[in-house]
Amino acid sequence: MQLLLQNVGFGIVDAAILSVSAIGFSLQFGMTNVMNLAYGSLMTLGALVAYLLNSRGHVSIWIGALAGAVAVGIISLVLGLTIFRAFARRGARVFEMAIVGVALSLVIDFTLAAISHSAIYQFTFPDGGIHHILGMIFSTTQLIIIGISVGTIAVLETLLHRTKLGIAIRAGAANPALARASGIPTRALLRLTWFVSGLLCGLGGVTLSISYMSVSATMGTSYLPIILTVVVVAGIGAVGFAAVAALVLGVAIEVVGGYGLSAYNVSIALGVLLIMLLIRPQGFFGQLWERVDVTA
Repeated sequence: MQLLLQNVGFGIVDAAILSVSAIGFSLQFGMTNVMNLAYGSLMTLGALVAYLLNSRGHVSIWIGALAGAVAVGIISLVLGLTIFRAFARRGARVFEMAIVGVALSLVIDFTLAAISHSAIYQFTFPDGGIHHILGMIFSTTQLIIIGISVGTIAVLETLLHRTKLGIAIRAGAANPALARASGIPTRALLRLTWFVSGLLCGLGGVTLSISYMSVSATMGTSYLPIILTVVVVAGIGAVGFAAVAALVLGVAIEVVGGYGLSAYNVSIALGVLLIMLLIRPQGFFGQLWERVDVTA
């Protein structure tokens, strides 16, 4: 029982990281209709910024985490306004944009691997004290990660469903042409979406690396299939459902991994993805795949 509870605790931490990452991807895809498969690579960039500031610049890890998240937010905005917009203007559809994302991911991953010589960098900051909660054991760092996730989800839920800005964002995602005709500044919303989703991407990458106390050139890309699984299960733009899906998947992966199957984490995630698509053949992306306009 103690092993089970401990694995559930690890799963909650994983869910905290996964939910922030998945919400960022979901928000970006829902608003722009761009399946940015370079998302995992951008997570790695955020983690590396935090690592460099912490280990080389001797900056607090949490200030480094904020800097890494902001850096990825800016990079995401630049990519959205340059590369993705250029292809959108040429009439690229969802599938073509996915290929562009794969190309960007390969460029970023191979560049990082060449610069780092595929090394794995270890964080050296103190992990804090140990806390026993309901039979589960958490470090101070893990509790901070959970707190960051809960706070992020609460803020986004409030923003999207309780403010005029959130209503405008959801309207732009549902019908961009009608939103523009109604006077909603869709271009400004797109820029905001690229930045905020990039911010969440960077934050997800930083918390992932902090949780594992290490970062490598392909860390984010390896994590991307699990993020996609959560997004498909929850549905595009569903912040609350993404958190629930992340919790279920995170706990399931850790519980199974606790019994000697940790090497199959990605396989488990893809298995869940296939099962969900079998239950609902059109998938939770169904309506978005029918949209032919990319609004990057």
